[in-house]
Amino acid sequence: MTSIIQQKSIQHHPRLGIEVLQGCNLTCLTDIQIHELKTSLWEHGVIVVRQQHLSAQELEEFARQTFGNLMFGGPSKPLDPDISPDLQSQYVNILGNPKGLDQEPIEKYAWEWHHDKDRIPRIEGLEMNALYVVMLYGVEMPGEDIHGQPHTTEFLDMVEAYNNLDPQRQQQLEQMSMYHLPPIFSKSADVATDVPMKVHPIVSTHQVTGKKGLYLGSDTAIPVGMEDRPEEAKHFWKDLFQTVIDRTPVFSHVWYPGDIVFWDNSQVMHRGVPYDATQHQRIALRLGVVDNQSIQK
Repeated sequence: MTSIIQQKSIQHHPRLGIEVLQGCNLTCLTDIQIHELKTSLWEHGVIVVRQQHLSAQELEEFARQTFGNLMFGGPSKPLDPDISPDLQSQYVNILGNPKGLDQEPIEKYAWEWHHDKDRIPRIEGLEMNALYVVMLYGVEMPGEDIHGQPHTTEFLDMVEAYNNLDPQRQQQLEQMSMYHLPPIFSKSADVATDVPMKVHPIVSTHQVTGKKGLYLGSDTAIPVGMEDRPEEAKHFWKDLFQTVIDRTPVFSHVWYPGDIVFWDNSQVMHRGVPYDATQHQRIALRLGVVDNQSIQK
């Protein structure tokens, strides 16, 4: 599968990865600029704003003003004295090796294909089809990945992936749902006995655009009805994902310091690309927020 992904990887995509708000500072956007950013995100699935200089608290406040208050993080805790206070905030996760080259990358689990929406806690009134936006801010980025290529994050357009399926396969998948467990928790899960209880349809309709797309979660997903057949469940997911990856180009965002990449987890899958953390430092701030129009009043 790796060779196929590398072969089909592109850095310019007809839909994903558009640059928006050139020359703007995200800490002081107008209402019109916020509307432009969100409209572009729903239309393109992945967007980027470049040349930003934000603290973690400023990133959190921007997310609140733009999308809403429903962010996910741990309770307030003391600042880590080994990390700059500007990089720390309640709802912001620091990815990479912020403490230096002797630190193992925090985000290694994210080097496999997944949707971050699996990480949303079960909240009353919040559907699995909620608009969960993740923003990743590159403070310091490696010059290259483990293959000597530019450091990237890869994305798959799951709307395009659905449209690329045969009509008969589309119809089959529209009748199916899968259980999901976030990749960060999946390593210790026994799928034969510990079935994750978050269920998402394989095909869902986007709340804003009305377009249909696939939702595959990660390779720990289990189709409803296959709970007691783990090998069959794993084969089903791998076969479906292989079909997607065979027919859908992989978009690679090449990172530069100051980039903030936004992606809509209802529309895209993604994965990080491994880098040599003993040779390169990576400091990235991650924040996930549910857009307020997804919350039932």
